Amino acid sequence: MGVKQVPDSDEVTIDPDTGRLDRANAPAVLNTPDRNALEAALALRDEVGGEVIAISMGPPNAAEVLEESVAMGCDDAALITDRAFAGSDTWPTSYTLAEAVKYFDADVVVCGEETTDSSTGQVPPGIAAHNGWAQLTYVEELEPRPEENQLIAVRDVEGGHERVAADLPVVVAFAFGENEPRPASLHRKIYAENDFEPMELTAEDLGIDEDDVGLDASPTQVGGMDTVSPVDRKEQIVETPEELIEALAETEVFS
Repeated sequence: MGVKQVPDSDEVTIDPDTGRLDRANAPAVLNTPDRNALEAALALRDEVGGEVIAISMGPPNAAEVLEESVAMGCDDAALITDRAFAGSDTWPTSYTLAEAVKYFDADVVVCGEETTDSSTGQVPPGIAAHNGWAQLTYVEELEPRPEENQLIAVRDVEGGHERVAADLPVVVAFAFGENEPRPASLHRKIYAENDFEPMELTAEDLGIDEDDVGLDASPTQVGGMDTVSPVDRKEQIVETPEELIEALAETEVFS
């Protein structure tokens, strides 16, 4: 179960010099789509058994979202943290998480479909690609078939839905808003805040060469940034299609 600590999207800004998110001045929160993924993972455990381990890659303060995950019901949690990971884009991040899920011998990895700080949706498929596993994306419902070692997903596709079967191990990208995340019970909150500490894993623990992660191993580069100026809008009511065509022909866009 992959979760991420992200800056509050209502307060985040972008550094104009580097093109990166300025995380220092925005409170850190649990990525919203990951709540739906958490619920999906916990529901699978409740139906067929097993253990849900929340995994997050980030700085030491990312342990807060792991505590929140445990409060919701996760059995354990691990923080993947190392200065070598600083500046990683989606490529080394998905590689690191791919090594982490192999470390835990996972057979189902559930992630939110995307994160609110970058919205690429690349990490769940990246985990699957690095490990050569099946992947199920844009998932709205899950149906386990343990006797067949498969997971069935209902996926949102253009114009409707499809049901897809994947052999384990599999990576699931669960769609935002497609279930109702369970609230954390009081005793789980107390346990998570007072008694629980996530395990910590470094690049060395996962057998990762530091040259394969971090900023230097990240192919993404920001070419530039521009601030879009607001466009004045005007409204015009027409009575017939002919009047609409005439009005459009007079605009600067179509002239």
